[in-house]
Amino acid sequence: MLYNAKSLLNRGLPAPRPYVQLVLGVRNALPARRQIFDFLLSELRALLPDATWKAAVIGRAEPEVVHWCIAEGGHVRTELEDNLRLGARRPATSGAELVRQAADLAEAAGRRPATPAEAPQILGLAPA
Repeated sequence: MLYNAKSLLNRGLPAPRPYVQLVLGVRNALPARRQIFDFLLSELRALLPDATWKAAVIGRAEPEVVHWCIAEGGHVRTELEDNLRLGARRPATSGAELVRQAADLAEAAGRRPATPAEAPQILGLAPA
């Protein structure tokens, strides 16, 4: 998909600063492995250096992938439709609990979640 996005950008089709989501952990597709994440991120940075990006993961590897994203300067996505667990064995009680976990990981890395006012700017959208 990164190569298709680059091709479209070369033809002037999407916005000049794309927002890219790397998806890992999908059964029979890309597993949530650090080597794959690093490869995708390297290709993204080479092909679309101005892109804003995040990674999403389906399943229990979500906290680990969230940590990778935060450490590499990306953004994260979390919600119950992607991951039902807060840890390896504990079910999440709500999406808010997963968001709090991601926010705690960001804060531990010296980052913070975007505010509602900042989020549209990061995405290149008009303010709400």
